[in-house]
Amino acid sequence: MTFSFAKKNNLYLYLQYTAIFAIVGFFVYGTYFVTGHSLIWHLDGAQQHLPLLEEFRKILLNILKHPFSSWPQWSFKLGLGGDIFQINAYYVTGDIFNYLVLLFPASKIVFAYQFLIILRLYCVGIIFCYFASHFSFKNSIILAGAVVYLFNAFLLYANIAQPFFAIPFMIFPLLILGVERVLQQKSIVPLTASFSWMLFNNFYFAYILGFGTLLYLILRYLTAYRKKIPVLKTIFRLGISTISSILITSVLWIPELFAVLSSTRSNAPFANGLKLYPFYYYLALPSQLINGGNRNFYFWSALGFASITFFSIVFVILKRKNYPLLAISFGLGFVMLLFPQFGAFFNGLTSPSNRWTLMLSLPISISVCVLIAQIEVLTRKTKVIMTCSLFVYSLWIFITYFFQNDEKLFIPMAFLFISYGFLMYFSGDGKIHSQSAFLALIILNVIFNAVYFEAPYNGGYSNEMLPIKGFEKLVKTRYAGLENDLKMTDSYRVSTISQNYNLGTGFHMYNAQPNKLNSITSYYSLQNINIGNFAQKMQNSQYEANIPISQFSDRTILENFLGVRYIFAQINQKNSKKIPSDYLPEKASLYLNNNSTTQTIRYKTTEAFPLIYWQNTVIDSKQYKNMTTTAKERALATGVYVNNAVAKKYKKAEFKNETLNVPYYIISSHGNIINTADLKHLDSTETYKIVIKNAENYKNNELHIELNNIKYYPLSLNNQIQIEQNKQSILTSNEIINNNDNYNYYRYLRYHILNGSPDNSFSIKLTSSLGTESISQPKQSELSFYKTVNSGLLNMGYFTSTPTNFNLSLSKLGNYHFKLKIVAEKLGKKYSNEVGKIQKNRLSSLKFTQNNITGSIRTTKKGILTSSIPFSKGWSIYDNGEKIKTIKTNVGFLGAQLPKGVHHIRFIYRTPGLKIGLILSIISVFLVFVTSISFLVIKKR
Repeated sequence: MTFSFAKKNNLYLYLQYTAIFAIVGFFVYGTYFVTGHSLIWHLDGAQQHLPLLEEFRKILLNILKHPFSSWPQWSFKLGLGGDIFQINAYYVTGDIFNYLVLLFPASKIVFAYQFLIILRLYCVGIIFCYFASHFSFKNSIILAGAVVYLFNAFLLYANIAQPFFAIPFMIFPLLILGVERVLQQKSIVPLTASFSWMLFNNFYFAYILGFGTLLYLILRYLTAYRKKIPVLKTIFRLGISTISSILITSVLWIPELFAVLSSTRSNAPFANGLKLYPFYYYLALPSQLINGGNRNFYFWSALGFASITFFSIVFVILKRKNYPLLAISFGLGFVMLLFPQFGAFFNGLTSPSNRWTLMLSLPISISVCVLIAQIEVLTRKTKVIMTCSLFVYSLWIFITYFFQNDEKLFIPMAFLFISYGFLMYFSGDGKIHSQSAFLALIILNVIFNAVYFEAPYNGGYSNEMLPIKGFEKLVKTRYAGLENDLKMTDSYRVSTISQNYNLGTGFHMYNAQPNKLNSITSYYSLQNINIGNFAQKMQNSQYEANIPISQFSDRTILENFLGVRYIFAQINQKNSKKIPSDYLPEKASLYLNNNSTTQTIRYKTTEAFPLIYWQNTVIDSKQYKNMTTTAKERALATGVYVNNAVAKKYKKAEFKNETLNVPYYIISSHGNIINTADLKHLDSTETYKIVIKNAENYKNNELHIELNNIKYYPLSLNNQIQIEQNKQSILTSNEIINNNDNYNYYRYLRYHILNGSPDNSFSIKLTSSLGTESISQPKQSELSFYKTVNSGLLNMGYFTSTPTNFNLSLSKLGNYHFKLKIVAEKLGKKYSNEVGKIQKNRLSSLKFTQNNITGSIRTTKKGILTSSIPFSKGWSIYDNGEKIKTIKTNVGFLGAQLPKGVHHIRFIYRTPGLKIGLILSIISVFLVFVTSISFLVIKKR
């Protein structure tokens, strides 16, 4: 196959494509609307993309009105606070389609968001048509390839769940065309433009597409251009194009790189520790190719193409001498899908997420075009091999069907055999309209796939969408109207109760935007590593790399420290009684949510720490290291933890009996006394009770259960099945018909294989009279939500009456080893006095402007100005107009040393890397402009 860059008039092709897109799109998107669903995913769409787009529109309008004013770079709306420029750079700034939101009024932002989703997918197809027109394909063939390229399982999901995921499908074909132009010694401008778009769009996908393009370049050179082009000259031109695009887009990717390197994701284990994928992955992988209705993206191996792609791949491999690049791409792609290390490499050396498969869509779609173009000249040998391949492939899926029972394979398999029939029928000479027939077949195939993928039955994708007008209602009633009378300010924060706040349709409030109140929780791919370090140091059992704080298990002092003045809770919901100490009910909603018994209560405390305050006693590393986690938490009210170089200048904080170790014993439901250092859990019905000794001594305390050195050893697969079979035999021992051992063995074997058992995942749950908390080790298939769990703190609540026992349950059979300590945290008068002292030493007269905070304080002695503002190298602090050194306080927060006296403090934030990136971009654009003008003048002369 050769690329031709001769000019063509593709207008009729684009018109035909538009008509086909309208037909297929009617079913793809109409399925949502007809069933009453919007195109807003209840997770990332509603909590990240749409709120950020709404805020981005405001920023753009402000820049247009005040073009020489500074850009907003910090926002307290991002959880505890974060770099809005870096977050926008990842999610919205680089997506050129988002700038079209300026064409819509603010009242139509929800409509604009959904409109842009459809527009992006339409443009993906337009670019594929443009790409394929560089080959000698007829329009009907190109359109068939475009339909395959567009309507696959990856895009059916990602186009709506994460709208910017559609952009790489546009950029990759343009990158290939740009590389081909350079290899053919043509202009480097298209490649430079494509590279620039790639880098401007999103750093994460730039990483994937960059390596994909490099791989294409190497393979293309080896298979087609070796000894045909001047190597050094070509490398030089490719280098100029690459460097130019890197410099031009520096303003966006340099700050984004800083964010990636200082994020909670930077410490993720490579490939989640996997050497091979679980067996069920390999079992299902062949069917993933054509399973367009599939929603189980095992490790993001999201293929799901029209069924004819199976035959197109077989054909290309048979004709590999004619299509070496396509054949190598399929072989290489297959090998890469077999090992998690490849997925981890393309995912930034973190979890084994095979999002790189988006690049496979291009060769697969082109192979469909190749097959249809060659349909009339298929040889008898080729048809025999296709028949045999179909038999083997079908047999594999048929056998695994009895193991997986995946009904979603019915439509793909039906179209697989229909496609085979078309191939056999149209392969002879003299058959007219064969290309149009295949186009119609593929259109029907993807329509059925899409409808089955989305229809709200059997777990269809539309069930994950907010209902129509759902987002507007969510924004309006997020706090049941209880926020209306609260002041809008960045000086305090709010929270909800863990596992309690239910807003319907599976919506968990990971982000609280858009709302005038600042919540401590946030859900973004790039989270400040200092927040993550603090959360892990405090053993936050709710910690996730994307959601480091959540509600911090409702721990009173941590809620106070983070400045949580109000907590919202829903009655008759989980943990509704587990309210932190001194948070008193202030106001209730006037109506019941969704006409149910759920009502929202607003709780208020007077013991929230100020955002910025002064302390004159410190905690050094030696003290900190010897503390329990609860003691570290309690110490936040007594002193400020700083590094030893700073700590030696100040008075050390003193701690006297602020926490108490609570004696206990654990008894099994079988009547045995349990030792958690060696707990063999071999009966799924067995539960455990933690009985507190001298319980009357621990009322009016918050009780924490600290779990450390957690190790879990799963049973072998055979042992697991044997235990379950024995249990089943006991349960059915009194029945007339004997137990079916063969069936039970198969049933348990199937269950464990499909769930990846045995694996290292587990959950330890504890329940008290106030609520439930748990600590969980996720499976390695959780990708970016995977973490290694060996410790955690579970807050059982603040007990005003005597607690007597807690229930402990384990999720899986196996051997558990862990240290369990119950710690009582005193929250009496002494704590209140310490908080009062902190509040008295607050930075007063706080004023918040864009990227700035100002305030004043008078200190009677030297001390530490500390805060609950996440530490970042972007912060500068000025004392009476003179810049002073910033320090990290309490593991992850911003602070500075202050001498005795009156201080007028100013905090200024500048996005790390933005200034140098902006300078490089301006200089580069200027040089490119001057060079282009000079080249045109010289060429004209």
